[in-house]
Amino acid sequence: MDSSTTDITGDMTTGEVCEAPGILLVCDDQDDDPFHALGLGCEGALENTIPIQKMQFKSNKYGFKVARGFGEAEDPDMPGKLLFRPQEGEKFLVISTGRIADLQPDGVLIETKPQFDNDNNFNPDDPNALPAPMSPVVGSNSGKGGTPSQDCDGVHDCSDSIDPNWKLGNEDPNDLLWASLEVAVPAGTHGFGFDVAYFSSEYPEFVGEKFNDMFIGWATSEVYTGNVTFINKQPFTVTALAPEMESAGFIGDAPELAGTGFEGHGSTGWATINAQASPGETLVFAFAIMDMGDSSKATLALLDNWRWSCVGCVPMEQDPSCGKPQHPKCCGLCVEKPDDPKCGTMGHPPCCEGK
Repeated sequence: MDSSTTDITGDMTTGEVCEAPGILLVCDDQDDDPFHALGLGCEGALENTIPIQKMQFKSNKYGFKVARGFGEAEDPDMPGKLLFRPQEGEKFLVISTGRIADLQPDGVLIETKPQFDNDNNFNPDDPNALPAPMSPVVGSNSGKGGTPSQDCDGVHDCSDSIDPNWKLGNEDPNDLLWASLEVAVPAGTHGFGFDVAYFSSEYPEFVGEKFNDMFIGWATSEVYTGNVTFINKQPFTVTALAPEMESAGFIGDAPELAGTGFEGHGSTGWATINAQASPGETLVFAFAIMDMGDSSKATLALLDNWRWSCVGCVPMEQDPSCGKPQHPKCCGLCVEKPDDPKCGTMGHPPCCEGK
């Protein structure tokens, strides 16, 4: 996976202990709740869950699905497994500016209709506005702009990245899907992350044009406010990410696009986004996808695996020997089988030994 350029900060020389859960319970196998699909809001002990509040998810049924996979391409490193499969748990969230097809009986989304011909998802067209707390206005340099990610005004976009793309799209968002939530940042925790894959049928025909579909992942925090979703400093629009699709993603006749509906167009593939947080604060996280300048040519994003970031530790599934001599400390714990009967299986955390 690629990494965003938003750094996670934290002075580990202070002896600060990160209290964020590293091993999360899975609950997206039980329902189609979009937040559960991201790994958020599951019921259980605090050491194994990320509680959220004031959740809002605004879309009709045509604009999103909670799926077990996307497309037909296999992962070359894991034969028999889909390339676009959940990064955590059993499902992920699919959001689109077009109309998403019905899922296959096994819960996988396969698009047989070209997404270039997939337009209005019947979500609102709201000229000149983004839903709060998101804002297209520059927010760096105390609101004057010009110093991206520095001296945030705490209200507008401190990255200054939405503004030029917003203007390129005639400040005209259509087919808007958005969501927001509040979450308490655990002690000693200075960051969070999530995984995203971006697909657009506007590539390559409309690169550099006013039709510039956009995905935004937004944080309102004491340390940073604004768009946090970048690959190599580029925000998630078809124009900005065209070079990334060409260099590290999938374009044209790439077999990785089979069954996505974006054959002949482009995708970034999975990317990991990392962003800042302040221990003990209440963080607001929001995201949105929208057509810009028109209500046509679908753009889609896959979202999964929202988690806290602890500097100086690794998840148990990454290093089963974590905490032992010559190994880094562990983030979180194993889970008891009564809490997750599927522990130890694909997409679920490890079971505690002897349980």
